[in-house]
Amino acid sequence: MRESRVELNEELAKELDGEERREKNKKVLKILSFIFIPLFIIFTVSYVSLRYIGNIGIIVKEYPIYSNILPDSFNGIKVIHFSDIHYNQYSNLEVFDHTVELINNTSPDIVIFTGDLIDNNYDITMEEKEYIISKLNEINVSVGKYSIKGEEDTENFEYIFSNSNFEILDNTVKNIYIDNSFIQLFALGNDVSNYQSLKEEQDNTFSIAITHIPDNSDSIVEIFNPNLIFAGHSHNGQIRLPFIGGIIKKDNAKKYIDSYYKIKDTELFISSGLGNSKYNFRLFNHPSINFYRLKIAK
Repeated sequence: MRESRVELNEELAKELDGEERREKNKKVLKILSFIFIPLFIIFTVSYVSLRYIGNIGIIVKEYPIYSNILPDSFNGIKVIHFSDIHYNQYSNLEVFDHTVELINNTSPDIVIFTGDLIDNNYDITMEEKEYIISKLNEINVSVGKYSIKGEEDTENFEYIFSNSNFEILDNTVKNIYIDNSFIQLFALGNDVSNYQSLKEEQDNTFSIAITHIPDNSDSIVEIFNPNLIFAGHSHNGQIRLPFIGGIIKKDNAKKYIDSYYKIKDTELFISSGLGNSKYNFRLFNHPSINFYRLKIAK
């Protein structure tokens, strides 16, 4: 009888011990659920925001430009500036459809591309090139279409733009005429050492400098003193955080990364680009094109 009671007590003790373990395990699971489920949700939302939501849609950023040296014939002229498409295996050709549609909706007079059309590690097909050419040819302008190379542009850039009615410029001073008046376009390559040879005597002519590299802007202002600089490359940091700004700082876009700066009397505008570089992520920084209206200051 005593042995039976002892055995019964041992079984009860085991059951109680097992019940305590189960209760402890439940508590641990609850604690882990409170920790990991929110973390999983945060991770999922962050990934979706970075990978997909941040890349959805193209924003048109509009800027009025006022100058008291703008020729009368250029008053009201509309300029589109787009950059850094970085077409690659993650891209969709529809980005060109949407981009061209948005550009044409502004009825631009001048269109400028500031580099990095195709990722340099992407083996683009002839079919893709011909499609891009067909879309770029649909861009309608009243004055001209101009493009400069980025650091990733190769012979594909020249083939595509030369067949798209764009004038490819490289370390060139271009006079853009309307009637008998003109403004100057300084199309500057990535090597600052070539700039000095392009310097001309300043004659109070309204001028725009275009460059792929924004950190060359100090040299551009010192040598050319343009009214405007249009640049690309930085993607405005690609991932931007409130109160912090862009967090991905590329070489040659360490100093000038954001969308706008004033350097002495020159206004610098940096496109956020239409594609992504290195990381296929964006946050608080949608793909965009810049739309400028040139107006005579009153």
